[in-house]
Amino acid sequence: MDASARRRLVAIATTLASAAVVLVAPSTAASTVSSAPAQVTYTKSTLSPASDMGNPLRGQYRWLGQPASPSTWPARDIYYRDQVYWGRLERTRGVYDFTWIEDGLRRAGETRGKFGFRVMAYCPGCWMESRTDKVAFPPVTPSWLPLQTGTKVPSWNNEAFLSAWERLMAALGATYGNDKRLGYLDLGGYGKYGEWWVDTGTEKITQANALRMVAAVNKAFPAKTVLYNTMTSVDLTLKALASNPRMGLRTDSLGATNMNSMAAVDTRLQSMWKTRPFFTEWATTGSPMLGRDQVRQFHLSTVSSGNLRVPFDAMATVQKAAYQDAVLSSGYRYSVTAVTVGALKRGTRIPITVTINNTGVAPTYDGWRVYVRLTDSAGHRAWTSTQAIDLRKHLPGKRTYTTYVTVPTVLTGGSYTISLGVNDAAAYSSEMYLANGLRRADGSYTLGTAVVG
Repeated sequence: MDASARRRLVAIATTLASAAVVLVAPSTAASTVSSAPAQVTYTKSTLSPASDMGNPLRGQYRWLGQPASPSTWPARDIYYRDQVYWGRLERTRGVYDFTWIEDGLRRAGETRGKFGFRVMAYCPGCWMESRTDKVAFPPVTPSWLPLQTGTKVPSWNNEAFLSAWERLMAALGATYGNDKRLGYLDLGGYGKYGEWWVDTGTEKITQANALRMVAAVNKAFPAKTVLYNTMTSVDLTLKALASNPRMGLRTDSLGATNMNSMAAVDTRLQSMWKTRPFFTEWATTGSPMLGRDQVRQFHLSTVSSGNLRVPFDAMATVQKAAYQDAVLSSGYRYSVTAVTVGALKRGTRIPITVTINNTGVAPTYDGWRVYVRLTDSAGHRAWTSTQAIDLRKHLPGKRTYTTYVTVPTVLTGGSYTISLGVNDAAAYSSEMYLANGLRRADGSYTLGTAVVG
Protein backbone atom coordinates (compact mmCIF):
# COMPACT_ATOMS: atom_id res chain seq x y z
CA MET A 1 0.00 0.00 0.00
CA ASP A 2 1.45 3.41 -1.02
CA ALA A 3 1.62 6.41 1.27
CA SER A 4 -1.40 8.08 -0.36
CA ALA A 5 -3.64 5.05 0.29
CA ARG A 6 -2.50 4.82 3.90
CA ARG A 7 -3.38 8.50 4.43
CA ARG A 8 -6.91 7.90 3.05
CA LEU A 9 -7.50 4.93 5.43
CA VAL A 10 -6.37 6.94 8.45
CA ALA A 11 -8.77 9.73 7.51
CA ILE A 12 -11.69 7.31 7.18
CA ALA A 13 -10.87 5.66 10.56
CA THR A 14 -10.71 9.06 12.25
CA THR A 15 -14.09 10.04 10.83
CA LEU A 16 -15.72 6.78 12.01
CA ALA A 17 -14.28 7.16 15.50
CA SER A 18 -15.66 10.68 15.73
CA ALA A 19 -19.10 9.47 14.61
CA ALA A 20 -19.12 6.72 17.29
CA VAL A 21 -18.46 9.27 20.01
CA VAL A 22 -21.44 11.32 18.83
CA LEU A 23 -23.73 8.27 19.00
CA VAL A 24 -22.98 7.49 22.65
CA ALA A 25 -22.85 11.08 23.89
CA PRO A 26 -25.34 11.50 26.80
CA SER A 27 -28.45 13.60 26.31
CA THR A 28 -30.24 15.54 29.04
CA ALA A 29 -32.75 12.71 29.56
CA ALA A 30 -30.92 9.45 28.88
CA SER A 31 -27.81 7.96 27.42
CA THR A 32 -28.29 7.51 23.67
CA VAL A 33 -27.35 4.01 22.54
CA SER A 34 -27.28 2.25 19.22
CA SER A 35 -29.01 -0.95 20.39
CA ALA A 36 -32.71 -1.30 19.59
CA PRO A 37 -35.22 -1.82 22.42
CA ALA A 38 -36.19 -5.42 23.10
CA GLN A 39 -38.27 -7.35 25.62
CA VAL A 40 -36.20 -7.81 28.78
CA THR A 41 -36.73 -9.95 31.88
CA TYR A 42 -35.19 -8.76 35.13
CA THR A 43 -34.85 -11.11 38.09
CA LYS A 44 -34.43 -10.23 41.76
CA SER A 45 -33.17 -12.31 44.64
CA THR A 46 -35.08 -12.35 47.92
CA LEU A 47 -33.48 -11.34 51.19
CA SER A 48 -33.55 -13.90 53.98
CA PRO A 49 -35.20 -12.49 57.12
CA ALA A 50 -32.54 -11.18 59.46
CA SER A 51 -34.39 -8.22 60.95
CA ASP A 52 -37.80 -6.69 60.45
CA MET A 53 -38.57 -4.17 57.70
CA GLY A 54 -40.81 -1.82 59.63
CA ASN A 55 -43.76 -1.50 57.26
CA PRO A 56 -47.01 -0.10 58.72
CA LEU A 57 -49.71 -2.27 60.28
CA ARG A 58 -47.68 -5.45 60.23
CA GLY A 59 -45.04 -7.01 62.45
CA GLN A 60 -44.16 -5.31 65.69
CA TYR A 61 -45.79 -2.15 67.03
CA ARG A 62 -44.70 -0.05 70.00
CA TRP A 63 -47.09 -1.30 72.67
CA LEU A 64 -48.14 1.52 75.00
CA GLY A 65 -45.21 3.46 73.57
CA GLN A 66 -42.57 0.96 74.68
CA PRO A 67 -39.53 0.57 72.39
CA ALA A 68 -39.10 -2.25 69.91
CA SER A 69 -37.78 -5.66 70.97
CA PRO A 70 -35.01 -6.22 69.94
CA SER A 71 -34.31 -2.52 70.29
CA THR A 72 -32.46 -2.36 66.96
CA TRP A 73 -35.50 -3.53 64.98
CA PRO A 74 -37.83 -0.96 63.43
CA ALA A 75 -41.33 -0.50 64.84
CA ARG A 76 -43.05 2.46 63.19
CA ASP A 77 -46.53 1.97 64.57
CA ILE A 78 -47.58 2.95 68.07
CA TYR A 79 -50.52 1.83 70.22
CA TYR A 80 -52.01 3.53 73.29
CA ARG A 81 -54.46 2.14 75.81
CA ASP A 82 -53.37 3.01 79.35
CA GLN A 83 -52.60 6.56 78.22
CA VAL A 84 -56.03 7.29 76.74
CA TYR A 85 -58.55 5.73 79.13
CA TRP A 86 -62.00 7.32 79.40
CA GLY A 87 -61.43 9.02 82.76
CA ARG A 88 -58.50 10.90 81.28
CA LEU A 89 -60.26 11.92 78.07
CA GLU A 90 -63.42 13.16 79.79
CA ARG A 91 -62.86 14.05 83.45
CA THR A 92 -65.87 16.34 83.38
CA ARG A 93 -68.93 15.22 81.50
CA GLY A 94 -68.92 16.73 78.01
CA VAL A 95 -65.46 18.31 78.39
CA TYR A 96 -62.88 16.43 76.34
CA ASP A 97 -59.10 16.43 76.62
CA PHE A 98 -57.43 14.66 73.69
CA THR A 99 -53.87 15.65 74.61
CA TRP A 100 -52.72 12.04 74.80
CA ILE A 101 -54.36 11.16 71.49
CA GLU A 102 -52.38 14.01 69.97
CA ASP A 103 -49.22 12.66 71.58
CA GLY A 104 -49.66 9.22 70.04
CA LEU A 105 -50.40 10.65 66.61
CA ARG A 106 -47.34 12.86 66.80
CA ARG A 107 -45.05 10.01 67.81
CA ALA A 108 -46.38 7.75 65.05
CA GLY A 109 -46.06 10.55 62.53
CA GLU A 110 -42.39 11.03 63.36
CA THR A 111 -41.64 7.66 61.73
CA ARG A 112 -44.47 7.74 59.17
CA GLY A 113 -46.09 5.00 61.20
CA LYS A 114 -49.72 4.44 62.17
CA PHE A 115 -51.33 5.13 65.52
CA GLY A 116 -53.99 2.94 67.09
CA PHE A 117 -55.74 3.27 70.42
CA ARG A 118 -58.35 1.81 72.76
CA VAL A 119 -60.54 3.72 75.19
CA MET A 120 -61.06 1.70 78.39
CA ALA A 121 -63.94 2.40 80.75
CA TYR A 122 -62.92 -0.13 83.40
CA CYS A 123 -59.45 -1.34 84.38
CA PRO A 124 -59.47 -3.05 87.80
CA GLY A 125 -56.02 -3.46 89.35
CA CYS A 126 -54.33 -1.34 86.69
CA TRP A 127 -51.30 0.75 87.60
CA MET A 128 -53.10 4.00 86.80
CA GLU A 129 -55.69 3.29 89.50
CA SER A 130 -53.00 2.88 92.16
CA ARG A 131 -51.36 6.23 91.52
CA THR A 132 -51.86 8.79 94.27
CA ASP A 133 -51.56 11.64 91.76
CA LYS A 134 -55.21 11.90 90.72
CA VAL A 135 -54.55 15.03 88.66
CA ALA A 136 -52.31 13.32 86.10
CA PHE A 137 -53.97 9.93 86.70
CA PRO A 138 -57.70 10.32 87.38
CA PRO A 139 -59.78 7.16 87.83
CA VAL A 140 -60.18 5.05 84.69
CA THR A 141 -63.97 5.11 85.04
CA PRO A 142 -65.17 8.72 84.99
CA SER A 143 -66.74 9.66 88.31
CA TRP A 144 -69.98 10.73 86.65
CA LEU A 145 -70.63 7.40 84.89
CA PRO A 146 -73.28 5.16 86.51
CA LEU A 147 -72.03 2.03 88.30
CA GLN A 148 -73.60 -1.33 89.01
CA THR A 149 -75.04 -1.45 92.52
CA GLY A 150 -72.44 -2.10 95.18
CA THR A 151 -69.54 -2.34 92.69
CA LYS A 152 -67.02 -0.23 90.82
CA VAL A 153 -68.13 -1.75 87.51
CA PRO A 154 -69.83 0.55 84.99
CA SER A 155 -73.53 -0.04 84.38
CA TRP A 156 -73.12 -1.21 80.80
CA ASN A 157 -76.82 -1.13 79.88
CA ASN A 158 -77.57 2.24 81.44
CA GLU A 159 -78.67 4.89 78.96
CA ALA A 160 -76.31 7.41 80.54
CA PHE A 161 -73.35 5.11 79.84
CA LEU A 162 -74.39 4.30 76.28
CA SER A 163 -75.22 7.85 75.22
CA ALA A 164 -71.99 9.15 76.77
CA TRP A 165 -70.04 6.55 74.77
CA GLU A 166 -71.75 7.69 71.58
CA ARG A 167 -70.89 11.34 72.27
CA LEU A 168 -67.25 10.51 73.04
CA MET A 169 -66.86 8.49 69.84
CA ALA A 170 -68.53 11.24 67.81
CA ALA A 171 -66.12 13.81 69.22
CA LEU A 172 -63.11 11.61 68.50
CA GLY A 173 -64.32 10.84 64.99
CA ALA A 174 -64.99 14.48 64.16
CA THR A 175 -61.44 15.33 65.23
CA TYR A 176 -59.43 12.38 63.92
CA GLY A 177 -61.61 10.45 61.48
CA ASN A 178 -59.65 11.73 58.49
CA ASP A 179 -56.20 11.89 60.08
CA LYS A 180 -53.79 9.85 57.94
CA ARG A 181 -51.67 9.03 60.99
CA LEU A 182 -54.56 7.13 62.59
CA GLY A 183 -54.41 3.54 61.41
CA TYR A 184 -57.17 1.93 63.46
CA LEU A 185 -59.43 2.17 66.48
CA ASP A 186 -59.42 -0.75 68.91
CA LEU A 187 -63.11 -0.87 69.89
CA GLY A 188 -62.68 -1.00 73.69
CA GLY A 189 -65.32 0.55 75.96
CA TYR A 190 -66.99 -2.56 77.30
CA GLY A 191 -65.65 -5.08 79.81
CA LYS A 192 -62.52 -5.48 81.89
CA TYR A 193 -59.65 -3.63 80.25
CA GLY A 194 -61.92 -2.94 77.28
CA GLU A 195 -61.54 -6.57 76.24
CA TRP A 196 -65.27 -7.30 75.96
CA TRP A 197 -65.53 -9.80 78.80
CA VAL A 198 -66.69 -9.43 82.41
CA ASP A 199 -66.38 -11.40 85.64
CA THR A 200 -68.98 -13.96 86.54
CA GLY A 201 -71.66 -12.43 88.75
CA THR A 202 -71.54 -8.97 87.22
CA GLU A 203 -73.96 -7.54 84.70
CA LYS A 204 -73.23 -8.26 81.04
CA ILE A 205 -74.14 -5.95 78.23
CA THR A 206 -77.09 -7.00 76.10
CA GLN A 207 -76.43 -7.87 72.50
CA ALA A 208 -78.51 -4.92 71.31
CA ASN A 209 -76.54 -2.49 73.44
CA ALA A 210 -73.23 -4.09 72.43
CA LEU A 211 -74.09 -3.51 68.79
CA ARG A 212 -75.10 0.03 69.68
CA MET A 213 -71.59 0.64 71.01
CA VAL A 214 -70.14 -0.88 67.84
CA ALA A 215 -72.39 1.28 65.68
CA ALA A 216 -71.18 4.43 67.45
CA VAL A 217 -67.58 3.61 66.50
CA ASN A 218 -68.50 2.67 62.93
CA LYS A 219 -70.36 5.94 62.48
CA ALA A 220 -67.54 8.02 63.94
CA PHE A 221 -64.77 6.33 61.91
CA PRO A 222 -66.29 5.18 58.60
CA ALA A 223 -62.95 5.28 56.74
CA LYS A 224 -60.81 3.62 59.43
CA THR A 225 -60.16 0.04 60.44
CA VAL A 226 -61.97 -0.92 63.64
CA LEU A 227 -60.83 -3.91 65.71
CA TYR A 228 -63.27 -6.09 67.61
CA ASN A 229 -61.95 -8.19 70.51
CA THR A 230 -62.58 -11.90 70.01
CA MET A 231 -63.10 -12.73 73.70
CA THR A 232 -66.85 -12.31 73.32
CA SER A 233 -69.35 -14.78 71.85
CA VAL A 234 -68.96 -15.88 68.24
CA ASP A 235 -72.55 -14.88 67.43
CA LEU A 236 -72.00 -11.31 68.62
CA THR A 237 -68.61 -11.12 66.91
CA LEU A 238 -70.09 -12.18 63.57
CA LYS A 239 -72.86 -9.58 63.88
CA ALA A 240 -70.33 -6.89 64.68
CA LEU A 241 -68.21 -7.88 61.68
CA ALA A 242 -71.26 -7.83 59.44
CA SER A 243 -71.87 -4.19 60.41
CA ASN A 244 -68.58 -2.95 58.97
CA PRO A 245 -66.50 -4.37 56.08
CA ARG A 246 -63.44 -2.58 57.50
CA MET A 247 -63.73 -4.28 60.89
CA GLY A 248 -60.97 -6.68 61.88
CA LEU A 249 -60.20 -8.84 64.90
CA ARG A 250 -58.10 -8.41 68.01
CA THR A 251 -56.89 -10.60 70.86
CA ASP A 252 -54.82 -9.57 73.88
CA SER A 253 -53.45 -13.04 74.62
CA LEU A 254 -50.88 -14.08 72.04
CA GLY A 255 -48.88 -17.00 73.38
CA ALA A 256 -51.62 -18.15 75.77
CA THR A 257 -53.57 -21.35 75.18
CA ASN A 258 -56.01 -20.67 72.31
CA MET A 259 -55.10 -16.97 72.71
CA ASN A 260 -58.19 -16.74 74.97
CA SER A 261 -59.92 -16.07 71.68
CA MET A 262 -63.06 -17.50 70.14
CA ALA A 263 -61.20 -17.41 66.83
CA ALA A 264 -59.30 -20.47 68.01
CA VAL A 265 -62.48 -22.55 68.11
CA ASP A 266 -64.57 -21.21 65.23
CA THR A 267 -63.69 -21.80 61.59
CA ARG A 268 -65.74 -18.81 60.40
CA LEU A 269 -63.56 -16.43 62.36
CA GLN A 270 -60.44 -18.28 61.27
CA SER A 271 -61.07 -17.38 57.62
CA MET A 272 -61.59 -13.66 58.23
CA TRP A 273 -57.87 -12.89 57.79
CA LYS A 274 -58.20 -13.10 54.01
CA THR A 275 -60.01 -9.75 53.94
CA ARG A 276 -59.76 -8.40 57.52
CA PRO A 277 -56.73 -7.92 59.77
CA PHE A 278 -56.17 -9.85 62.99
CA PHE A 279 -54.06 -7.82 65.45
CA THR A 280 -52.64 -9.16 68.71
CA GLU A 281 -50.92 -8.34 71.96
CA TRP A 282 -48.66 -10.72 73.88
CA ALA A 283 -50.20 -12.29 76.96
CA THR A 284 -48.34 -11.56 80.19
CA THR A 285 -47.88 -15.31 80.71
CA GLY A 286 -47.56 -16.11 77.02
CA SER A 287 -45.07 -18.52 75.51
CA PRO A 288 -42.95 -17.11 72.64
CA MET A 289 -42.88 -20.58 71.06
CA LEU A 290 -46.66 -20.94 71.18
CA GLY A 291 -47.05 -17.36 69.98
CA ARG A 292 -44.81 -18.06 66.99
CA ASP A 293 -47.02 -20.99 66.01
CA GLN A 294 -50.22 -18.97 66.51
CA VAL A 295 -48.97 -16.20 64.23
CA ARG A 296 -48.76 -18.75 61.42
CA GLN A 297 -51.86 -20.75 62.31
CA PHE A 298 -54.20 -17.77 62.58
CA HIS A 299 -52.50 -15.47 60.04
CA LEU A 300 -51.87 -12.68 62.53
CA SER A 301 -50.76 -9.27 61.28
CA THR A 302 -49.22 -7.66 64.37
CA VAL A 303 -47.53 -8.41 67.68
CA SER A 304 -46.82 -6.06 70.56
CA SER A 305 -43.35 -4.90 71.58
CA GLY A 306 -44.05 -5.55 75.25
CA ASN A 307 -46.25 -7.22 77.88
CA LEU A 308 -44.50 -10.59 78.07
CA ARG A 309 -43.51 -11.58 81.62
CA VAL A 310 -39.92 -12.06 80.49
CA PRO A 311 -38.49 -9.12 78.49
CA PHE A 312 -36.68 -9.97 75.27
CA ASP A 313 -33.17 -9.35 76.61
CA ALA A 314 -33.79 -11.80 79.47
CA MET A 315 -35.21 -14.60 77.31
CA ALA A 316 -33.46 -17.89 76.73
CA THR A 317 -32.01 -18.44 73.26
CA VAL A 318 -34.92 -20.61 72.10
CA GLN A 319 -37.41 -18.03 73.34
CA LYS A 320 -35.63 -15.19 71.55
CA ALA A 321 -35.60 -17.14 68.30
CA ALA A 322 -39.32 -17.87 68.57
CA TYR A 323 -40.15 -14.28 69.45
CA GLN A 324 -38.18 -12.95 66.49
CA ASP A 325 -39.79 -15.45 64.14
CA ALA A 326 -43.24 -14.33 65.29
CA VAL A 327 -42.37 -10.73 64.45
CA LEU A 328 -40.77 -11.52 61.10
CA SER A 329 -43.56 -13.74 59.81
CA SER A 330 -46.55 -11.70 61.01
CA GLY A 331 -48.47 -9.71 58.44
CA TYR A 332 -47.25 -9.17 54.88
CA ARG A 333 -43.73 -9.53 53.52
CA TYR A 334 -43.63 -8.88 49.77
CA SER A 335 -40.72 -9.29 47.38
CA VAL A 336 -40.49 -8.93 43.61
CA THR A 337 -38.88 -11.96 41.96
CA ALA A 338 -39.13 -11.12 38.24
CA VAL A 339 -40.23 -8.30 35.94
CA THR A 340 -40.61 -8.65 32.16
CA VAL A 341 -40.93 -5.43 30.13
CA GLY A 342 -41.92 -5.43 26.46
CA ALA A 343 -39.85 -3.60 23.87
CA LEU A 344 -39.90 0.07 24.92
CA LYS A 345 -40.79 1.65 21.58
CA ARG A 346 -42.32 5.08 21.99
CA GLY A 347 -46.03 5.24 21.23
CA THR A 348 -46.53 1.47 21.37
CA ARG A 349 -48.62 -0.54 23.78
CA ILE A 350 -46.55 -3.10 25.68
CA PRO A 351 -47.02 -5.65 28.47
CA ILE A 352 -45.25 -5.35 31.82
CA THR A 353 -45.35 -8.59 33.79
CA VAL A 354 -44.49 -8.58 37.49
CA THR A 355 -44.07 -11.63 39.73
CA ILE A 356 -44.44 -10.95 43.46
CA ASN A 357 -44.03 -13.32 46.38
CA ASN A 358 -45.65 -12.82 49.79
CA THR A 359 -43.72 -14.81 52.39
CA GLY A 360 -45.69 -13.33 55.29
CA VAL A 361 -48.80 -14.96 56.74
CA ALA A 362 -51.33 -12.32 55.65
CA PRO A 363 -51.86 -9.63 53.01
CA THR A 364 -51.84 -5.91 53.54
CA TYR A 365 -55.29 -4.45 54.11
CA ASP A 366 -54.51 -0.92 52.91
CA GLY A 367 -54.17 0.67 49.51
CA TRP A 368 -50.69 0.43 47.98
CA ARG A 369 -49.66 1.07 44.37
CA VAL A 370 -47.02 -0.99 42.58
CA TYR A 371 -45.14 0.98 39.93
CA VAL A 372 -42.33 0.57 37.43
CA ARG A 373 -40.10 3.61 36.90
CA LEU A 374 -37.51 4.83 34.40
CA THR A 375 -34.84 7.20 35.74
CA ASP A 376 -32.43 9.03 33.41
CA SER A 377 -28.69 9.39 33.80
CA ALA A 378 -29.11 12.69 35.65
CA GLY A 379 -31.33 11.03 38.28
CA HIS A 380 -34.59 12.53 36.98
CA ARG A 381 -37.78 10.46 36.94
CA ALA A 382 -38.60 10.13 33.26
CA TRP A 383 -41.64 7.83 33.46
CA THR A 384 -43.57 6.08 36.23
CA SER A 385 -46.12 3.45 35.26
CA THR A 386 -48.61 2.22 37.91
CA GLN A 387 -49.38 -1.49 37.60
CA ALA A 388 -52.80 -3.13 37.88
CA ILE A 389 -51.93 -4.94 41.12
CA ASP A 390 -54.01 -4.96 44.31
CA LEU A 391 -51.77 -6.25 47.11
CA ARG A 392 -54.78 -6.46 49.43
CA LYS A 393 -55.79 -9.55 47.44
CA HIS A 394 -52.29 -11.05 47.38
CA LEU A 395 -52.41 -13.71 50.06
CA PRO A 396 -49.28 -15.68 51.04
CA GLY A 397 -47.58 -17.19 48.01
CA LYS A 398 -46.40 -16.14 44.55
CA ARG A 399 -48.53 -14.45 41.89
CA THR A 400 -47.83 -12.98 38.45
CA TYR A 401 -49.58 -9.88 37.10
CA THR A 402 -49.57 -8.36 33.61
CA THR A 403 -50.43 -4.73 32.89
CA TYR A 404 -50.59 -3.20 29.40
CA VAL A 405 -49.29 0.35 29.08
CA THR A 406 -48.43 2.78 26.31
CA VAL A 407 -44.86 4.04 26.17
CA PRO A 408 -44.96 7.87 26.12
CA THR A 409 -43.93 9.46 22.84
CA VAL A 410 -42.20 12.28 24.73
CA LEU A 411 -39.59 9.94 26.20
CA THR A 412 -36.11 10.57 24.84
CA GLY A 413 -34.62 7.49 23.20
CA GLY A 414 -31.74 5.93 25.07
CA SER A 415 -30.71 4.04 28.18
CA TYR A 416 -32.46 4.37 31.55
CA THR A 417 -32.30 2.76 34.98
CA ILE A 418 -35.47 0.76 35.54
CA SER A 419 -36.78 0.14 39.04
CA LEU A 420 -39.90 -1.11 40.83
CA GLY A 421 -41.49 0.30 43.97
CA VAL A 422 -44.66 0.30 46.07
CA ASN A 423 -46.09 3.56 47.38
CA ASP A 424 -48.95 4.52 49.67
CA ALA A 425 -52.12 5.44 47.77
CA ALA A 426 -52.95 7.85 50.62
CA ALA A 427 -49.56 9.58 50.19
CA TYR A 428 -48.64 9.22 53.87
CA SER A 429 -46.55 6.12 54.59
CA SER A 430 -42.98 5.75 53.38
CA GLU A 431 -42.43 3.60 50.29
CA MET A 432 -43.02 -0.04 51.21
CA TYR A 433 -39.92 -1.99 52.19
CA LEU A 434 -39.67 -5.11 50.03
CA ALA A 435 -37.63 -8.20 50.87
CA ASN A 436 -35.18 -7.27 48.09
CA GLY A 437 -31.84 -5.54 47.87
CA LEU A 438 -30.74 -2.41 45.96
CA ARG A 439 -33.28 -0.02 47.48
CA ARG A 440 -32.87 3.42 45.93
CA ALA A 441 -33.13 6.83 47.59
CA ASP A 442 -36.67 7.23 46.20
CA GLY A 443 -37.77 3.94 47.82
CA SER A 444 -37.87 1.88 44.63
CA TYR A 445 -35.66 -1.13 43.87
CA THR A 446 -33.22 -1.26 40.98
CA LEU A 447 -33.98 -3.88 38.32
CA GLY A 448 -31.34 -3.00 35.72
CA THR A 449 -31.03 -0.99 32.50
CA ALA A 450 -33.80 -0.42 29.96
CA VAL A 451 -33.48 0.91 26.41
CA VAL A 452 -36.14 3.20 24.88
CA GLY A 453 -36.30 3.58 21.13
